Amino acid sequence: MAGIQTSNILQPGAVALQANRALISNLQLLTPQYWNMYVEKYGNEDFTWWLSTFGGVEEVKNQEFFWFENRGKLMLAVNNLTEVTAPAAGATVSITISSGYFDSDQENPIRVGETLRIASSNIEGEVLTLNDGTAGAFVITVRPKISTQAFVSGGSANLLAGETLLLAGDMDAGEASDSIVGQQHLDIKYTNTITEMRESWSATDLAEMTEVFYNTGVSGDAPVGQAGTSYFTYKGLVKANMRFKNNVEFKLMRGNVQNNTGLSNSVGSKGIIPQIEERGETVGYTPGVLDIAKLHEITRIMDVNGCAKQNLWLQDIYQKQNFSDGIFKEYPAGAFVWGSGEKSQEASVAYGFQNFFIDGYMFQTKKYANFNTEVVYGKTPDNDYFRNYGIICPMGESRDARDSSKVYKNITIMAQQPPKGGTVGNYIRCWQHGGGSLNPTNGKMEDKVEMITYKSSRVAAANQFIIVQAS
Repeated sequence: MAGIQTSNILQPGAVALQANRALISNLQLLTPQYWNMYVEKYGNEDFTWWLSTFGGVEEVKNQEFFWFENRGKLMLAVNNLTEVTAPAAGATVSITISSGYFDSDQENPIRVGETLRIASSNIEGEVLTLNDGTAGAFVITVRPKISTQAFVSGGSANLLAGETLLLAGDMDAGEASDSIVGQQHLDIKYTNTITEMRESWSATDLAEMTEVFYNTGVSGDAPVGQAGTSYFTYKGLVKANMRFKNNVEFKLMRGNVQNNTGLSNSVGSKGIIPQIEERGETVGYTPGVLDIAKLHEITRIMDVNGCAKQNLWLQDIYQKQNFSDGIFKEYPAGAFVWGSGEKSQEASVAYGFQNFFIDGYMFQTKKYANFNTEVVYGKTPDNDYFRNYGIICPMGESRDARDSSKVYKNITIMAQQPPKGGTVGNYIRCWQHGGGSLNPTNGKMEDKVEMITYKSSRVAAANQFIIVQAS
């Protein structure tokens, strides 16, 4: 699919260079005849910063942090590997269990004496024997509980390959019964790492002394009151701050670990999207068709995975338009009303969410333009990874499987406190150095400003997250 037209956006918007007098002259800002109101033409919108503001940041003391989750469902099931042909009524059948269980296919949940129920026919049998001598191909024998029933799939005279067999416990133990082998529920440890995120900005003495024609500073939260620093310095610093915020956002959302050779010594950090891609669900849709039927498919997946009632749905521009078209096509004008957020309505409204309730779930949809390269960088890729892309994020909680007293939000921004401390609430440390700074550190007349933060993300119960993308 063709991208969004960006030929009207001049490139590049900045250069990798220390601010100096020549650069200011080249920008034609020294004389009033070139002065017009400086217009902030392009905005930004940061999900992780919004999340940090309204959901808080969790501080950790070590670079690596971890948590525990259940490996799978409480109730257990296996699949039949090969078809069993025409078993007789009441006859014992031999079933080979397909691979895909635990410890390199050495262990599985089946127990002798266990009731086994066929998912497609609801026919019950009892496990008589278990041969676990061949990894990935355990063999059990099962006899139907009712003598007139054959142990077969629904609508078939055979037990079909791939049939789902539900383990139903020791439900007909009998008088003076003996114990059955216990089942040890498996938990899994997940880890992530804090990574170092940094930006620098610098200016020479002449650049800082030069008077330029910006009145009352610039757009954004420009610092004030620093003697010897011109408005242009403020502008450059504000732009550096904005780029830093964007790059932190992209690292926390899209970034990943770093393990190749010949790079910096950072281990990196796995972002929110890579964690969802690894452990979450994915639903494909045809671009241009995102309708009620697709939403029902999504909510069925949410039912299976125990998703929270309230969910954020970040959508790129194309998906947001498809969603709006699909919804309003189903409802005539005036029949559809956006709902209101269940949790922290003020926070949701502040970020621009629109709410839609279906099948017991609240979807708070948001056009997340940062998915679109055209909006952020002003370039139109032939193929954009995040075009027709969205993520559904539950706004719920999950208990640690090892320590039930610990409760995690589904998404949490994690941070370490920078050395000597950071700004309260955002864990960013800023400092100045160089001969031209307020606290001169050497004899060279330049002013350098540094900013650094140490952050990561934790996606708990990632199976409850859904990626919705073009297929």
